[in-house]
Amino acid sequence: MKPLLILILLALTFSWGIARAGDKRISISDLHFVKTVKGHMRIEGLVKNLTNHPLRQVYVAFNLLKNGMVVGYSTDIVFNLQPKQEWLINARCHTRIVKPDHFRLAELSAIP
Repeated sequence: MKPLLILILLALTFSWGIARAGDKRISISDLHFVKTVKGHMRIEGLVKNLTNHPLRQVYVAFNLLKNGMVVGYSTDIVFNLQPKQEWLINARCHTRIVKPDHFRLAELSAIP
């Protein structure tokens, strides 16, 4: 019963992430893990404003996973992203004990 519940929750999280990541005003690319000098994990990547007007706020959130199970989260936000401008995501990974082996985009949203 418990494994079935975990699978259902993961499927719902994945479906919600795809729906929220469908914003046509912004693109996201080159996502990857980076280890800092102090040994902390971060997610880096590029977000681009595809519109002809500034975006007041752009927010990105990731689920951190280990063997398919959510073990933490990571978020980043930028304000006043100008038309066609790119933003370098630098999202610190928040986990307690378990180090993630991959991540999944949970939300990508923009406020014009």
